[in-house]
Amino acid sequence: MDGALIAVSLRPRGRLGSIEAEAVDFNRYGIGVITATPLDKDRTVYLRLCCGGMRLDNIVGVVHNCVRQSGGYRSGIRFRPSSELQQDSVEVESVLAGLEDALLEAQRASA
Repeated sequence: MDGALIAVSLRPRGRLGSIEAEAVDFNRYGIGVITATPLDKDRTVYLRLCCGGMRLDNIVGVVHNCVRQSGGYRSGIRFRPSSELQQDSVEVESVLAGLEDALLEAQRASA
């Protein structure tokens, strides 16, 4: 599913600053992003997702791959709501599912 409607920033675990990213793909299990700098494979990251009136902070994810593309680096990040690092894991899973449903509905309406 297209993730262009989602604003994304992420912070690799152990770093203070965040990285702005462009969402290129999204589902309740993970997200594809484009960043200006590469992300380390298997690195834990904390994501902030904003879409319309929905906002999720500190979603735990793990970088599964990162490849250089023209204009940046494309990374696949798998959400880890069951991680011991994730607060309110049940709520996070529910909101991710709701966000996926909302984006699917918006996609259908624009088709």
